[in-house]
This record gives sequence, C-alpha cells and structure tokens, in this order.
Amino acid sequence: MNELLVWLVAAIKGETSLAALGGLVFPDCAPEGAKNPCLVYQLFGDESEAVLDAGALRSGTLAYQVRIYGDSRAEANALREAFRQRFQGMSPVEIGGGWRIEGSAWGNLADDYDERLKDYGALGVLECHLAK
Repeated sequence: MNELLVWLVAAIKGETSLAALGGLVFPDCAPEGAKNPCLVYQLFGDESEAVLDAGALRSGTLAYQVRIYGDSRAEANALREAFRQRFQGMSPVEIGGGWRIEGSAWGNLADDYDERLKDYGALGVLECHLAK
C-alpha cells in the first residue's frame, strides 16, 4: 500500500531519534557505496511466520522488515531500539488516502554481519494494522 510506505519513510526521516540515519532510507537494498548508518526496508509477506508480538499477520495488516546497518553492533542496535520505541504500539494516526494506522506491533529478528562490507545489521519487523 503506497500510502503506508510514503507515510513510513517520511516518519522515519522526520524522527529526531533516528537523525543519525541522515535520511538514508532505502527500499530492498542499500545502493553500492552507501554510508552507514542507513536503513533498508522490504514488504514482509503475509505468509511469514508469526514473529511479531501480536502473532501472525491478520487481514488489514501490512508489515515491513527493517534492517538498520551500522559500523558497529552498538550503533546498529541503538538505532533499531530507537526505531522500535518510535513505531511499536502506535496510537491511531491518519496516513492519507482515507487510511489510518490503528495500531502497530514489533518483532526483533536475528542480527547479521556482512564480512565483506564490514556492516552490522540490526533487523526487525514492523506490523501496521490498517483501516479506512
């Protein structure tokens, strides 16, 4: 859903606790040579396992996998925690096109490390419950 994606990217870029990202928010993968820290998001399919604090995805819900890269484990994890604090358990908010987020849930995923790029990744899933 485009309205959620537009709202989410704008909210990430405007969130002061995520200012260290410097607006580096990318779909699917970071471009070659992108600086850390940065955030990459992907739509998380509804057939996914129940990894969220609210259980399996339900009708009217979209979820995004979020991967925050940093030059250290501490940097990546701190930014993931700032993201979680901002977006987990949101109160209802209008996002445009007559849609609103009625609530949200968060689930941590395993961290990763890219030896070639020396990137630390902190992963999670943000689930947004939508209504018109």
